[in-house]
Amino acid sequence: MANYLTFLRILLVFPVLIFASPESNPNNWIALVLFVIAGITDHLDGYVARKTGSTSSLGALLDLVADKLLIIITIFYFISYASSLLLIVPSIIIIFREVVISSLRQLLAEKEGENPVKVTFLAKSKTTLQIFALSFLIISPNFGRPFFFLTVCLFWLAAYVSLHSLFAYIKTYKNLIK
Repeated sequence: MANYLTFLRILLVFPVLIFASPESNPNNWIALVLFVIAGITDHLDGYVARKTGSTSSLGALLDLVADKLLIIITIFYFISYASSLLLIVPSIIIIFREVVISSLRQLLAEKEGENPVKVTFLAKSKTTLQIFALSFLIISPNFGRPFFFLTVCLFWLAAYVSLHSLFAYIKTYKNLIK
């Protein structure tokens, strides 16, 4: 059941992109609802896996891939329309963090024979904040400049927490990285 929720998260990326518009459009609401459902599955799949005792290495890997696809593809899509460095810079920071952590996990898994990187509360909070910021970005064309400013602030906060999470992982696993 948990893996189905993870697959659903991956599949929902595409309709989000189809319905989303950089202009004020009622379809942005559909994109927002689908994106929020995808974000909820991020928390729900792990909960279901733990409750049913169906956690697995495959499930953990799929969850990681689904998270990265949901965040990175959605950011790339929306930033391709953005002409504001106020959104582009934090987006690059967020994407950089996601790629570095994925690479770190792969490096350590090859070195250690398994992935020793444990998901922290900070990392879970980072993902939630990224989903929240992206939700605002999806619907911001429908609300004008003040809402866009709030969206930019959320993106910078998500970028800050992303960097903080990256440095925490590097500090925790620096002895294994050598």
